[in-house]
Amino acid sequence: MDTESRRGRRRSAAAALVGGPAAVGLGLVAHLVSGGAAPPTVVVAALVVLVSLLASVAARAPVAPWMVAIASGALQQALHLAFTALAGPNGPLFPATGHAHHGATSPAAPAGALQGAPVDFHLLVVAHIAAALLTVLALTAATRLAASLRAPGSPQYGHEALPSAGIP
Repeated sequence: MDTESRRGRRRSAAAALVGGPAAVGLGLVAHLVSGGAAPPTVVVAALVVLVSLLASVAARAPVAPWMVAIASGALQQALHLAFTALAGPNGPLFPATGHAHHGATSPAAPAGALQGAPVDFHLLVVAHIAAALLTVLALTAATRLAASLRAPGSPQYGHEALPSAGIP
């Protein structure tokens, strides 16, 4: 396997390991800080896997840094919509308690039902922009680190750095 192919694989793996959890985790924090409801853990885990796969594929494509930033912003928008739609019994897909971003009560909600705190849209936008930028920084750092690492056993690595642990 040639060196460029190995670097591409390492960048792809780093993007998958860092990009998915960072984007979804930071997006979830941004969503919660701005007053949104959290979806079930299974939904968050599925979104992490999906975003990790997307990040792995995107890491193989030669793209400009500004394109990564725009993609991260679009991803945060999609994550916000997914978190809102899949927020368990408070989400639009499950209208039992009538979740709404403005915190108004729904006709379907029983009297005295607890409603979520009103969402501050300014905070929502700023939090998701911050999540997008932090995701780009984490992804850039991880892919640069992965590209700079040398594989054990490669001529550049140097076998003296490996502990022998009594293995001949």
